[in-house]
Amino acid sequence: MARVLVVEDDQFVRSALIRHLTDPSHTVRSVGTALEALREVAHVGFDVVILDLGLPDLDGGEALKMLRGITDVPVI
Repeated sequence: MARVLVVEDDQFVRSALIRHLTDPSHTVRSVGTALEALREVAHVGFDVVILDLGLPDLDGGEALKMLRGITDVPVI
C-alpha cells in the first residue's frame, strides 16, 4: 500500500486516477493546484506524487523544482 498524492486540476482525470489507485488499496489524497501540493507534501508523508504539468497556478516543471526543495519523494 502506497500513500499517493494526485496533483491534477481536471476533475475527470483526478477522479479516474483516484478510483484506479484506491482499488488496489492505496491511500490517495488529491489537490488541484501546485501550491496545495506543496502544502500537502510539507505536512504529510507520501510515497509518490503524480504531478500534472499543466496546472492553473504554476507550470508543472516549476512545481517539481519547488517540491525538490522540500522532499525527494518520487514524482510521476
